[in-house]
This record gives sequence, structure tokens and C-alpha cells, in this order.
Amino acid sequence: MWLTLVSVAILFLALTVFYIFNGAQRKPIVMPQILWVSTLLILLSSMTLEIARRALRRRLERPFQLWITATMLLGGGFLVAQLLAWQALSEAGFYVNRNFRSGYAYLFTGLHGAHLLGGLLGLVYLVWRRAESWTVLRRRVSVDMMALYWHFLGGLWLYLWALIFFWQVGEGE
Repeated sequence: MWLTLVSVAILFLALTVFYIFNGAQRKPIVMPQILWVSTLLILLSSMTLEIARRALRRRLERPFQLWITATMLLGGGFLVAQLLAWQALSEAGFYVNRNFRSGYAYLFTGLHGAHLLGGLLGLVYLVWRRAESWTVLRRRVSVDMMALYWHFLGGLWLYLWALIFFWQVGEGE
């Protein structure tokens, strides 16, 4: 898991360097309001995943299933909100090839969405695999690793959101 996190971090760090080098932060882009909703959804999903994780540690299967399902629904809601944000950007005239800033906005959010979709698939696997088919310790470690990945993606989203929509450098800088 740590290798996965390091490689994803390096990918987004390299893209950030290109983003800054290309001066993309200097071209204004209007932030779709739906991104406030998506940010709330991803933060809530981290909370529900932690509640699920703690329920599993106490061997409370039903609450675990409930909270991990809530996490998946919130994650799916995040992805839907991201698609709505893309639609809003397109309707506002911000296309992938309009300028560096809009291109990077689509690239960053698309790559993040792809990684989040992978996280959702991991969560689905945790839910659909019968509890009896693996040891308690192995299941707990698997949930802990998925939680680490999920929280990493939440933090990455906050970073990308701030980078794309809030960090702007004036022309004179």
C-alpha cells in the first residue's frame, strides 16, 4: 500500500510541477459550486470509513457493513459531483484544450476520480467477500489498508482543490 501511495503522490507532485512551470495558475477558472458538495462528500466518507473500521475492530459486523456501505455511497456521490463539475466547467466555456489551467483541472480531477474509483472497487471487495472466508486479522488489515488509501485520496482532493481553484499567482509574480 505504501508503494501505491508513494507512486500516486509522485504522479501528482510531477503534475503540480508542470502546472506551475506552465504558468497554469495564472489563468482564471471559475470553480463550479458543486465542488463544495463533492468536498463535503469526500470528507464525510472518510468519517464513515473510520466508524466502519472501529466497528470491525469491535467485531460488530452489522454496523461495519452499514458504515462501509455509507462510505461507498458517499464516494459514488463524490464521483457524480465531479462529473457535474465537469459539465459546469464545459457549460462555462472551460474545455480541456482551452488553456493550461482548464486542461490541468480536467487532468487532475480525472486522475483523482480514477484513483477514487479504484478505492471504491476495493471497498466493494471488502463488503462482498464473506467475512467467514478470511481470518479476522487479515480482514482487519485489509480494511486498515483501504482506509489508509481512502484517507490519502481525501487529503489529495483537498490539495488539488486548493491548487486548482484557490491558488493564483498574479501576472507580476
